[in-house]
Amino acid sequence: MLTAVLRKEHKNKWERRTALTPDAVGTLSEKGYSVDVESSDIRIFEDGSYTEKNANLVNTPSQHQLVVGIKEPPVDSIELNQVHIAFSHTIKGQPYNMPLLQRFIDQKATLFDYETIVNERGARTIAFGRFAGIAGAIDTFWIAGQKLSLINKQSDIQKISQTKDYESIKSIKETFSELDLQKGEPVRVLVVGTGNVGRGAEEVCRWLKLPKIDIDSILLGHIPEGSWYAVASSRHINRRKDGGDFEFDDFVANGTLEYDSSFDELLGKFNVLVQTPYWTEKYPKHLTRERMKANRQKLPWVVGDISCDIDGSLECTKIASTIDEPAFTYNAEDDSYKNGISWDGPTVMSIDNLPCELSKDSSEHFSAILKNYIPHLMNLELDKEFDDLDLHPELYRSLIVYRGKLTPNYKYLKKYLSQQS
Repeated sequence: MLTAVLRKEHKNKWERRTALTPDAVGTLSEKGYSVDVESSDIRIFEDGSYTEKNANLVNTPSQHQLVVGIKEPPVDSIELNQVHIAFSHTIKGQPYNMPLLQRFIDQKATLFDYETIVNERGARTIAFGRFAGIAGAIDTFWIAGQKLSLINKQSDIQKISQTKDYESIKSIKETFSELDLQKGEPVRVLVVGTGNVGRGAEEVCRWLKLPKIDIDSILLGHIPEGSWYAVASSRHINRRKDGGDFEFDDFVANGTLEYDSSFDELLGKFNVLVQTPYWTEKYPKHLTRERMKANRQKLPWVVGDISCDIDGSLECTKIASTIDEPAFTYNAEDDSYKNGISWDGPTVMSIDNLPCELSKDSSEHFSAILKNYIPHLMNLELDKEFDDLDLHPELYRSLIVYRGKLTPNYKYLKKYLSQQS
């Protein structure tokens, strides 16, 4: 059995999440799977709460065979033959993390990635998507309230705080139940995306008692009075170039080869945009600079880009904002931006670590799933070849690097590694 350690997170002061809660570590220990804990002064659960569950505190993960974390581990922390599980942010060939991937190869180490743990239907089984959606929507509404205050427009949305200032989801729901967004300036929200992130954003809309309006009605120009929200999926914002019917599987397969964005048909009908879907260059962009210049008077007050694709589907997303500096305002005329909230253009929220604002809730959710995988990871037989591994199929599929070699499904990453050399 591999020796295991829960690694501390190091990305920034807000990364207070943990992959395993004290209760999970205690449960695993009772079943014979002891997990040591690297001491941390920012983790949402204090060191003492782990020692109360008989966990052993350590100052470094360097002597352990299995290292369990959330975000990417520091590059120089990968030891010879070590096994890590984390969100490595490497599967798109992200240039900034190719040195990390190369380190795994050089150290003959092994990398499991949460992002690639999927069931037989291809759906992710462990993720923070719901919490990104919740925190992203709340922060977007908070910014909208701040923006309205600049022009003395009144709405209960101005009583919303940034997510980090709430103790828990329970306290958020209690607070929101007292608000009435039908009073004052109408807040009309378009949520793009119907996955876990989009559903998280929808939850917030429901907590605020916003009525849900059918998106097809909005597209036909039937704009209700008052505040509301609508949800758009891929078929509502893309059209076939040949004028044929939208087919989702065809869209996924062919992207921009067969489809254009029709997002301009929705501009002017809403004033707050919450963007949630996965996006790559294969698919149409929805807010290009040209489209924003041509529709300057129809642009939303606030764009909550939870997806945070820099210069991606929404070209107003110029940078990833931070929990400390969550907003910047975009000027389509010269493709520039400035930090802060103003009426000089759409104000963008593009925080890329949103679940950190809900560290306790999101950690408890994540840990409840991950603890079931830990015994399989600790029983990994590193003396076996990849093809001979007797491993949980969802973990087997998530192996990016095994003993210093890219596994068959991820050999495409070689071209990205070579571009870094």
